[in-house]
Amino acid sequence: MPYNSGVPDDALSRFRTAYWRAFREVDTLRVRQWERSRVTVPQLRVLYFLRRHPGATTGQLARHLGITVSTTSGLVIKLVDRGLVVRGRGADDRRREPLEISEAGSALLGELSEDGRALLGTVAERLGDDLDSVTRALELLGDIMVPSPLDGSASDARPAGAQAAPSSTRATNGSRTKNSVQRLDAAAARGERSDR
Repeated sequence: MPYNSGVPDDALSRFRTAYWRAFREVDTLRVRQWERSRVTVPQLRVLYFLRRHPGATTGQLARHLGITVSTTSGLVIKLVDRGLVVRGRGADDRRREPLEISEAGSALLGELSEDGRALLGTVAERLGDDLDSVTRALELLGDIMVPSPLDGSASDARPAGAQAAPSSTRATNGSRTKNSVQRLDAAAARGERSDR
């Protein structure tokens, strides 16, 4: 533990253990779900981006994903071959062709969303009376982690013991938090941390 963190070693150790265990379990479930669907994480990111930005080009996708155009083109080709993405017409250069998610691609994302909602419904039910306190803790964790403290831009990080604003007034990533369970549903269904 850093000498100035102000968090006792045992509390920090317990937090780290709980944090990584929860994410390991969630990741295991998500990876199984993706494997059943035979899609990779980068392919899912393409599908989610195209759902939000129909008509985007391969170049726009590459910029969003932070990878080369040729790598993005390979992802698109595989998704087109599977019938999950369709190419528009009108450009001489494939990199400039508008791309859209197909009906099959939308159906796949819908299936993943339904599975995510079902999982979170089961978890919420099992939490019972602890649901509200766990939700508040997750909201606080989300507020602290966006933007990530690892990139040095966490301007909203509060010192230990500081109280978070009530969920009805807390701003998260530029928008007001309305329903924390819906946010958790959406994040699980997207299969990604955020839309950077």
